Amino acid sequence: MKRVMITGAMGRIGRVLSNAFREKFRLVLIDRAECDIDLGSQDEFISIDIVRQELPNAAFLDVDAIIHLAAIPHASASFDELLPANILATQRIYEQASKFNIRRLVFASSAQVIEGYPLDLQLRSDVLPKPANLYGATKAFGEALGAYYASLGTMSVVALRIGAFEPYESPNLLTLRDLTAWLSPRDAIQLFQRALEAPVEGFLVANGISNNRLKRLALDDTRRRLGYEPQDDAFSAFPELLSKVI
Repeated sequence: MKRVMITGAMGRIGRVLSNAFREKFRLVLIDRAECDIDLGSQDEFISIDIVRQELPNAAFLDVDAIIHLAAIPHASASFDELLPANILATQRIYEQASKFNIRRLVFASSAQVIEGYPLDLQLRSDVLPKPANLYGATKAFGEALGAYYASLGTMSVVALRIGAFEPYESPNLLTLRDLTAWLSPRDAIQLFQRALEAPVEGFLVANGISNNRLKRLALDDTRRRLGYEPQDDAFSAFPELLSKVI
């Protein structure tokens, strides 16, 4: 079993992945919050605020891959709020991953990187960044860091432009755009596992949404490069929302 580090492990996506990956990988879970999920016998939880502290060297022992989720995720956040976690701590994680010869880093980017394009366009993963807010700009910076560190030749980096991740039971999908960008928990698990295991060299940007009937982000490259086959469709999963958003 590979040893996988997940930062932001107690966040919304992190919790889903941590629970799902317990039987697939040996996990090193990182979060400033307390751990409130069951851990496998070979798993480790480190309570640390990576904005204020570097991870100890011992945390990287035998780690094959990192999923970097930890960030301020709010589109309305100010630059002062975003700077410590989304830029400074993210650069530090990349630097440590490179220093310790981590094979693969999966960076949780965001559809906000390209949200400045018109809503009637379907966006491929190779379109240039065009953020509509500072949060998206910090995620574009994280992608640029990934391209740089991958160019050093020590690891490969997959940046996932994640859409509107919401649970099945209480989705916060408020607009038609939200439905077209939905990423379900089941598809998120598959997406991140494919990003960890696909034979990618260098740097890759991939879109991350479910198989929605209408898609804000094109999935052709994600299917081809990562072998991703999403199962869920927001327009089938939440029919009661259609009358509210159309």
